[in-house]
Amino acid sequence: MWHNSFLLGSVIFSTLFTQPPGAEVTGQVLMLGKPVRDAVVYLEGAPKPSPLPKAVVDQRNKTFVPHVLVVTVGTTVEFPNNDVVLHNVFAYYEAKRFDLGMYRRGTSRSVTFDKPGIVALLCNIHPDMSAYIFVVDTPYYALTDKNGQFRIRSIVPGTYTLRVWHESGAALSQKVTLKGNEAYTLSLALKGK
Repeated sequence: MWHNSFLLGSVIFSTLFTQPPGAEVTGQVLMLGKPVRDAVVYLEGAPKPSPLPKAVVDQRNKTFVPHVLVVTVGTTVEFPNNDVVLHNVFAYYEAKRFDLGMYRRGTSRSVTFDKPGIVALLCNIHPDMSAYIFVVDTPYYALTDKNGQFRIRSIVPGTYTLRVWHESGAALSQKVTLKGNEAYTLSLALKGK
């Protein structure tokens, strides 16, 4: 009997102390009544984030993987070529402009993103290849899944500007005030472009 109580106590102890402190925002992003995949949801007005330890945009089957990547300011992103053909990664938009030149399978190049904004990736050899890196200056961000769902956890209470961006050009901005360890559920509707 004592053993079972100890196990129960361990489970309760684990549950109580592994839940992160702070507010939580969850929800769904919709456009024209349908869930939106790969929408970036983030809170502006937060403490400055640390750069991510590692981020990768791979090149496989003439496709950038992932199609949308969110990183914090100061993060270095690796661009390995794991395809059977030459690729060239370049970007000429907002947060960073660069051209990595052509390089072969098994090689990689990298770029450090030092200011927030959108980076549209292209390959000048394969015009159908495209992807986005969204650079945020906040630790509070998420990318929606195939059901348009997102979750941002461990948010310090305060007033923020909640922003949503989608590659279609649709965007949303609204003020939110978050208190204590409360959970908030939002339904966010983007206007189609």
